[in-house]
Amino acid sequence: MIEIHLFEQLVAFASCGTLSAAADQLHISQPALSRSMQRLEDELGIKLFDRHKSRITLNDNGELAVRYARNLLLQETTMIEQLRDFDRKKRTIFVGFCTPVLIPDFVSLLSQIYEGMTISTEVSTDPERTEAALREGKYHLAILHRKPDEAEFYSVPIESEHLYVSLPPVHPLSDSEGLYLKDLDGQTFLLYSQIGFWDGLCRRKMPSARFLVQQEYDVLGELVANSAFPSFTTDYIRKRNEDTTGRIAVPILDDEANVTYYCCCLKSEKARFKTLLQHWP
Repeated sequence: MIEIHLFEQLVAFASCGTLSAAADQLHISQPALSRSMQRLEDELGIKLFDRHKSRITLNDNGELAVRYARNLLLQETTMIEQLRDFDRKKRTIFVGFCTPVLIPDFVSLLSQIYEGMTISTEVSTDPERTEAALREGKYHLAILHRKPDEAEFYSVPIESEHLYVSLPPVHPLSDSEGLYLKDLDGQTFLLYSQIGFWDGLCRRKMPSARFLVQQEYDVLGELVANSAFPSFTTDYIRKRNEDTTGRIAVPILDDEANVTYYCCCLKSEKARFKTLLQHWP
């Protein structure tokens, strides 16, 4: 069996053009590289080089050997990458989320139940896309804001969330007991960029509103605390974070502002995630 490093050295020589340049690239001495090329010829049983007084060049055999060697090295690289990816996937649970707000608690729970596993998360605003990814095996689990098709998926309700608009006390609508999103259309809002499906709901129901989108949550918090622009929050967020802004949270009355989240998997994966799925009564 010919050692793979001989083919690596042959390709380096072909790329560099001289033994000295190839040896420098490979961080070995020129005599050592020369011996390796002689050894490769001996093991193949053919001549790969034309030898001149002060240099060697590839002959036709050598040119063909280089092409094969490059393909061989590419296959080796591909094999290693695919094997590592296969091993990584065996030790990784991939989860698709319709909203980022549940990620910290859910990942913490997964890590406790499946100790030693890596948890990979992705947020998508499109439930159809998330279900397709779950069906195709891209995700092992998905958190959706609607119950998926029971013929394909097993799901359990895990959490609920209600949307609120956060208003400064001086806002003319701050004394409202509840508001529809259409009541807020046309105003300028502070909006966090990572709110999942809520983003589409707000934009669809308030087509004339202007959204000042913030990429950093801390920056959004500063702006909310120090500006008169309305923003959005939820009961889930309010339960977990003390409100120090002095704002008034008014519930949104649209039916779509109340959601139930479901933890979903393929029916064929139900046994694998039995311990997790039994966490919720």
